[in-house]
Parts: sequence; C-alpha cells; structure tokens
Amino acid sequence: MMEATKAILRELGVADDRVKAEAFGAVKPPLAEPGAPARAKAAATGPAVTFSTNNKTANIRAGQTILELSEELAIGIENSCRVGTCGICKVKMTSGEVEMAVEDSLDEDDKANGVILACQAKPKTAVTVEA
Repeated sequence: MMEATKAILRELGVADDRVKAEAFGAVKPPLAEPGAPARAKAAATGPAVTFSTNNKTANIRAGQTILELSEELAIGIENSCRVGTCGICKVKMTSGEVEMAVEDSLDEDDKANGVILACQAKPKTAVTVEA
C-alpha cells in the first residue's frame, strides 16, 4: 500500500523529499529459552566488514546486514524500525560497496557523503564503516 501511494504521489508531481513515511515492522529476533541449544549459524564467508571506531573486523554471512553483524560483535549501532525508514541506524561508510533494499530515510546529501542504513546494508565488497 505504501509503495502504491508513493507511486501515485510521484505521478501527481510531488517531489520525493516531500513524501514522509512511517512503518512499523521487523523486530529483533527473540532470545532463546534458557538452556535451549544454540542454533548453528551459517559460515561467515562473505566480505569483511571493518568497524573502524571499535577496531573490529569480521566476515559477514550471506543475507546478513551490517547491523546484524554489529550486534554479534557488541558494537552499539542505534536502531529502531529495522526496515529502512526511521534512519536511526545511519552510519558513514568510508570504503566498499553495499546494496540496500530500502533507502527511504537517506537524502541526496547522505548518499553523496557515503551514509548508509546499517539495517539494510548488505556488503557486496569488503567495507569499512564508522561504528
């Protein structure tokens, strides 16, 4: 519904920067019950992600976001909606390339300055972020 509404507004000539959206969606995965066996995770064979502020580097798993990896490494990237619309998880990427399914909370200045949404960013190459 939201995408259809955005398309209609574009057809009517409303500029993208004038359209605001709010979505409530994905939540953090629930914690396991105490004493439950840990689920095996897929091997982390994807590109390396370096968190320059915390001086940590790790390879990412297929389909994993930078935010999810940061949580595994106990790096405090703030977040809220986890669907790319609130912008709380914005971080500066200083090298590399990512793909993001949703970029709603990034403006042109953000994009020009290498700002990404950690909750959406999936590395295509090795990346370094300021976190």
